[in-house]
Amino acid sequence: MASNLAGLVKRSVVKKQIVAVSGIVLVSFIFGHLAGNFLIFAGPEALNSYAEKIQGMGAFLWVVRLGLLAAFLTHITFTVWVTLENRAARGDRYEVRNTLGNTTWAKRTMILSGAMVFCYVFIHLNDFTFPEKVGPSTVISGVNNGESLGLFGLVWNSFLQPLRAGFYILAVSLLGMHLSHGIESVFQSLGTPLGQQRPTLLKISRIIGFLVALGFSSIPIYVIVRHYTIGAGV
Repeated sequence: MASNLAGLVKRSVVKKQIVAVSGIVLVSFIFGHLAGNFLIFAGPEALNSYAEKIQGMGAFLWVVRLGLLAAFLTHITFTVWVTLENRAARGDRYEVRNTLGNTTWAKRTMILSGAMVFCYVFIHLNDFTFPEKVGPSTVISGVNNGESLGLFGLVWNSFLQPLRAGFYILAVSLLGMHLSHGIESVFQSLGTPLGQQRPTLLKISRIIGFLVALGFSSIPIYVIVRHYTIGAGV
């Protein structure tokens, strides 16, 4: 039984399907995470209430986190595996050049963009997940009588730092580019009807990738613009 499973996993098509399924899990999380982040536009009460509900999930939250970690590691491992196999199968440089017309820049840089997003995840966790949601870093100067604004204050103050805001926008732009090819690959790997219509699929995946990058980028841009115009408005 174990040998049959190992043999099945070694098949190229199965590896691509594993990449696709783990990718769907991660993309679902990204959409949910973006929706939650949009609550910053509704103010501190909405965002902090959402964060408290997430934390209130208790042990189940760790089940979700471990599941995401497993999907993340699986996605990375099998993506690298498939990429290395594809490169080995192409042969000489002539064959590689000959295939460039059937690919995109997002596809050719898939490993690089994925690696950079992977590295940024740890920075993101260190900036917003692990820190305490009280204290000086959560107080917005001149707002709310100097009292803590929880996660809202932490995010607001973080994005007022140009390097952090710029690095965040760069990271989510790479994420959007990564998604633009990843979504296309999911439909093709799972053999869906849309996967057979590459021009249409390519447009859809690019639009989704762009919207995800734009959605995440809108948050630091909103914080900076509002802070230096009408203020936090808390």
